[in-house]
Amino acid sequence: MAEEHLVFGQILEALFLKGLKGKISPELTVKLRKLGLDLEKPLLPAYPRATVHECISLTARTLYPDVPISDAFYLVGKSVTPGQRSTFLGNAILTVVSLIGPHRTLERVARTFRTTNNYMNVVLERVGDTEYLLRLDPSNEYPSYMQAVIEDLLGVANAKSLRVIVEKHDLKTQHCTYRITWSK
Repeated sequence: MAEEHLVFGQILEALFLKGLKGKISPELTVKLRKLGLDLEKPLLPAYPRATVHECISLTARTLYPDVPISDAFYLVGKSVTPGQRSTFLGNAILTVVSLIGPHRTLERVARTFRTTNNYMNVVLERVGDTEYLLRLDPSNEYPSYMQAVIEDLLGVANAKSLRVIVEKHDLKTQHCTYRITWSK
């Protein structure tokens, strides 16, 4: 039997309770509860990946109804790092990231992402002095969410003139590759 894909509660705390604080209406709170994420009770240690995706999708569509859905996912993703700053574990990780720079941050990204879930496989390939390919398996339906998370993480790592581009995204195989570049 395959292991259930789980997203850990602390990343949901960072996103929903900290990063999106003040943006989630009572109506959205009720809808999220119906999907399985009760923001008015202590969060569970982990949630099924499908539930989390539904909750992020609903939040993106609700908070940003007038932009394309990919952009809405990106905007929700932009709330992860500020929310992480407000949690004990997230703040500790981001403090280390700010000290070690973009190269070492990317070399540790698999471990960093493992603090958020039990399923993501990360493959990193260095293709230049300040250029990497980062493959995430499985990816989600809208890679712009993780694009925003990666941008913010490397921004904390002091990457200058940073670009994170979705190089390849395959919904069928659930592979997503990001091309990451910055200047020295």
